[in-house]
Amino acid sequence: MEKQQNPQFFKEVRSQEDATVKFIFRAPEIIEFSYINKNDGKDIICAPTQTSCNLGCKFCFLSDYKLKVRNLRLEEIIGPIDHVTESLGLLSHEKRNKVLLISFMGCGEPLLNLKNVISAAKKIREKYAKEYNVVRFAIATLVPKPSLLVHLTEEVQKNSLAVKLHLSLHSPFDEKRKEIMPSASGIKESVELLEQFRKETGNSAEIHYAMIDGVNDRDEDLFGLMALFEGRDIPIKFLIYNEKPSLELKESMRVAFFREELAKRGIVTEFYIPPGRDVGSSCGQFLMEYYLEFNQNKKK
Repeated sequence: MEKQQNPQFFKEVRSQEDATVKFIFRAPEIIEFSYINKNDGKDIICAPTQTSCNLGCKFCFLSDYKLKVRNLRLEEIIGPIDHVTESLGLLSHEKRNKVLLISFMGCGEPLLNLKNVISAAKKIREKYAKEYNVVRFAIATLVPKPSLLVHLTEEVQKNSLAVKLHLSLHSPFDEKRKEIMPSASGIKESVELLEQFRKETGNSAEIHYAMIDGVNDRDEDLFGLMALFEGRDIPIKFLIYNEKPSLELKESMRVAFFREELAKRGIVTEFYIPPGRDVGSSCGQFLMEYYLEFNQNKKK
């Protein structure tokens, strides 16, 4: 049986484009946490839930490599978050009225490590309640199994957790979505469970949709989104597609058109360029040199 080790801080990398700071730890595998400050009254820490991911999403940088995938232990989530808050002095008096948002959108699929994600959320809320007016959470998922989303809904409701749910959609059609995200559950059931999550927990939810040229930005995709979300009151957040060298896929230029047409149907949308793109803190991005270095050292 492998001896369990607490994460060891390895390196801090600061963005040259914005206020994002990437914190790299060894646990002993490489794990990355990001601090994001958009000057909107929130301290955001983006946290991983697994050491890697094997769900095979085409646009994810990790899908090109076979790295060890295991669920992070509770201590491996809490410890680095404490390090980030202490290292950046986030608990100073002048910041007490801010919001702390822990975003489980880093490496891994949160629903596959749900027990530790929920436990971490409860402990973080308890620990930081005196330092922040609001402590809340975000979970992004492709829903690998519908039963996991049902379980999440039950746990969030039972523990009265402030969790915003983000469904990674990226296509309104199951066949195309399976090409992009082979481990994703069916769209209809996932969207219905998203609505059930909102109804039973009282928390908000939204759709994530990275626009890719010629893949999910066609007119039929627009009509598909209209058919899915007209009258549902679920906002769609369009994300910039982060191009990766191993794919010949390009960022779409049709976001503004999609948003305009969807607005005519009463569907609320947003276009979001995630911060920290130069330090691998955007959707599906990682500082791959550290993952690869670790993997190579393990083979020696």
